[in-house]
Amino acid sequence: MRVTKSLRADQEIIRRYLDALGGASVILGNSKLAQPDFFISAYDFISAYIENGLFKKEEPLLKALENNGFPADDGPVGAIRTDHQKSREAGRQMLASAKLWDSGDEVARSELVWAVSEYNSAMREHLDRIRNLIIPLTEQAFEIEEEQKIADEVNNIFPTTSKSDQAKYIQQVEALEEELSDWR
Repeated sequence: MRVTKSLRADQEIIRRYLDALGGASVILGNSKLAQPDFFISAYDFISAYIENGLFKKEEPLLKALENNGFPADDGPVGAIRTDHQKSREAGRQMLASAKLWDSGDEVARSELVWAVSEYNSAMREHLDRIRNLIIPLTEQAFEIEEEQKIADEVNNIFPTTSKSDQAKYIQQVEALEEELSDWR
């Protein structure tokens, strides 16, 4: 599987997740129906699929772009690394706020609204950057054989590109969507 195809498949799942997370954030800010457990569970998806999946999949691609002359800390590669850091920080803040709220801290509920919004914005920007910048650069910078080597490396690092592996994460997203629908 081409690395760009794999990234696109991940993006579709993550966009669904972000839609559910954004919907939960709106309800969190406007009513008492939202529950902290939703956001704690939502962080499990962030940790497993985004931080330990997508971001790790992107690393060989970023390294290949660096080896092809793109600076590591500037331009498109630097922007992606900054995206990773911003989303990790916002995700950790989201989890911490959700746990505090779960323990009875009502101020943390407001902080959670902010953290979810920050996370959602950071990840949407990241996905747009990958789709509109990194994927086209990859398709321009590498021959199909080179891209296949990158894809092989990605699959050795994080071999969850099979339909059954993705189905597990789709089920997590569906569970969040189902819980969200109960709040409406």
